[in-house]
Amino acid sequence: MPARFHKRALGAAALGLLVALALPLTAEEAVDPLDDDRFWEMPQVESNRGTLAFLHEAPDEPIHHHENQITLDSGSLRDGWVELRQCHRDIDPVGRVQIVYQDAGTRDLAIESRTNIEEAWVEGASVQMRQVRDGAEICVRARSQMLKSSANGQYVLENGPFMRRFLDGYFPMHVTVVVNWGDLDLTLARTEPAAQPGFEVTASAYGVIVEALFEGRLNTALHLVDTPASVALSWEP
Repeated sequence: MPARFHKRALGAAALGLLVALALPLTAEEAVDPLDDDRFWEMPQVESNRGTLAFLHEAPDEPIHHHENQITLDSGSLRDGWVELRQCHRDIDPVGRVQIVYQDAGTRDLAIESRTNIEEAWVEGASVQMRQVRDGAEICVRARSQMLKSSANGQYVLENGPFMRRFLDGYFPMHVTVVVNWGDLDLTLARTEPAAQPGFEVTASAYGVIVEALFEGRLNTALHLVDTPASVALSWEP
C-alpha cells in the first residue's frame, strides 16, 4: 500500500481510524477497509507519524471535530460519574462505521441526533452507522465515570488519547472539551499540556473550555481543586 494518501480517504478505507475520549469512555471509529474505490483516486499527501504537533491554523478543508460537553454535579465528586454529550462532526464519508465505547465506565448510551447518516443505532456499548455522507454529524449522550478524586479536595479529569489515525499515519483533528461544574466550589489549578498556541484554555468560576487543533496523539488532564471550606470526599474507582 502506498505510504502517501489523501486525508479525506480516511473514512473510505480506514481500519483503525481512532477518535478517543477519556480513559473510561473511548470512542473508536472503525470502518470496512478498502470498501470504496475513491481511496485510490484521490491526491496523496504526507501524514503525521504520531508525534503530537499543535497547529496554529486550521487546514483549508473541513476536518473531524470531536466536541464533548461534560457536566459535573455533587454526585460526581463522590463517585466520579459525569453527564456527557458528545458530537462528531465532519465524519469522513463511508458505507459503514461504528463508534465503540468501553463498557465498564459507560452507562445510558443513546443517540440524540444525526445528520447525513442514513441509519444509526446503539448496539451494546457501540453506536453503529450506515451510509455516512459528506457533512455527517452524530451526537450522543451517556454517563461516564471519568472524574478521579484524591485527598484534600483534589480532582483530575483525564481525556484521551484523542487521535485521527489511519494505519501508521495521524491526521489533523479539532477537539473541544467543555466542562461545566456550575455552583460547585471548584477551581482549575492547571492543565496538561499547558495552554499554548493550538491548545487554548479558557477558565471561569463555573467551568473550563479547551480548544485543541493538532496532529498525532493528544492526552489531556484538567486538575481541579475544591475550596478549603468544602469537605473533600475520596473514593475508589
